[in-house]
Amino acid sequence: MCYLLVTGLLGQQGFSCDWCATISINRCNQFLFWWHNLFNCVVYSIFGCSSMEFTCKQKRSFHTVLSGLKYSRFGGRSVRFLTLTTSDLFADSVYSGVGVLNDHFQILRKRIIRSRPIDLYRSGYISLRQLKHYYNPDSWFKNFGFEYFKVETNEGNGVLHVLYRGSWLPYNFISDNWNDIHLSWDVNLRSVDLADPRSASLYVVSQYVGYQGCSYVRASYSFNWVFRGFKSAWSNLKHRFYYNPFLNKYFLNHECVDIFDRWDKLLKCRADVYFLRQLSLSDFG
Repeated sequence: MCYLLVTGLLGQQGFSCDWCATISINRCNQFLFWWHNLFNCVVYSIFGCSSMEFTCKQKRSFHTVLSGLKYSRFGGRSVRFLTLTTSDLFADSVYSGVGVLNDHFQILRKRIIRSRPIDLYRSGYISLRQLKHYYNPDSWFKNFGFEYFKVETNEGNGVLHVLYRGSWLPYNFISDNWNDIHLSWDVNLRSVDLADPRSASLYVVSQYVGYQGCSYVRASYSFNWVFRGFKSAWSNLKHRFYYNPFLNKYFLNHECVDIFDRWDKLLKCRADVYFLRQLSLSDFG
């Protein structure tokens, strides 16, 4: 419509058709860019954030979380959301300081990966019925896995929000160990619905890596949260195609390309190889 309007106006003044077409396309692009920015400003003034785009930091976190959740789903693994808090008792102690929260999380992680389902039963954290219900007999004497993506915020005295891929763990086991390490018993543990990984990713990023009263401190993830080198693979995939910022689509030889579908296929291929290898190694010790 913009093209026809500008061409008609300039054509009446005696300008050439090629020049009119060039001017009309430029004007259309300028108009779309202006309207896009205006809409974002209005939304930001009403809701405090832009509904159209994430910041660069949020985009990186969203892609990492979403890729990890899809990678887990393709591998047939479950993911859980763990919240670790800091009590006033620890915050007022001499042990409190910068980086301590992350150090204590690493201690907790090592305690988990050194534990086995049979250890939970022997320690009284689970009953024999729970041992048979939550764990296969083949895994009773095998150490737990724990691959994670975590976000640290300054809520309260400091909070860690952790997405981890691994077996079911009893609440008392996590709470007792975190209280022993960090003098804080208040933890929260719940499962993540991998049927809709995008919604789960949006929730984590918008709540803890976005616009809120508390500030985001840092985010990190383990080596095998996704396959190693996945960021380089994603960057190489994007740069193979032309990106149109107005249409928000990728093109190759003037044809639209769904790079997200291609990325999902790559994740599935890598997950099949990685988790099949894990299963084979477990079967043969």
